[in-house]
Amino acid sequence: MAASLFLLLAVILAFTAGTGSWIIVATVVLATAAGTRLPDLDAPLRLGHRSALLHSILPLLVALLDPRTGAVAAGLGFGIGLHLAADLFPRTMRGFATIKLPLWGSIGMFPSYLWIALNGAANIVGGFVVLERIAARQVVAGALAGIGVLGTAYLMRTDGGWGAMALMLLIGWLIFR
Repeated sequence: MAASLFLLLAVILAFTAGTGSWIIVATVVLATAAGTRLPDLDAPLRLGHRSALLHSILPLLVALLDPRTGAVAAGLGFGIGLHLAADLFPRTMRGFATIKLPLWGSIGMFPSYLWIALNGAANIVGGFVVLERIAARQVVAGALAGIGVLGTAYLMRTDGGWGAMALMLLIGWLIFR
């Protein structure tokens, strides 16, 4: 429910509030909050837990269909990327935890890890690319600061979040050392 509300607010801002710096930051952060929970809408939508449709880059790509929703797409990319990073660290990767393709079912343990890792990385990279194309450097920095606070809070309280945070810190250290 929270994902739907945050996504609705982000889309309303994108469509009605203009392109000011704080509007872009607020839209990206709201969409990131939505993205952290959006993949879990697969159960209420009867798609099966860990549906490939929502545990992928598809929501980001759908948001890019309208040129006004670039900030929403960027935020969804970051949020879903955070969610998928946490999904890389389940208690066990079988049954409930594996990715399910529509009309096919579970793709198994190893392909699920690969799917989650590739789509998580694609979402985060896609979020960066879109954000840098739609916003000035200072706006990008503000949005990334908000995403950093939100992402840390999300990962600290979700299953698999501590492992995901350690992985992201390691990747960040390797990139910026």
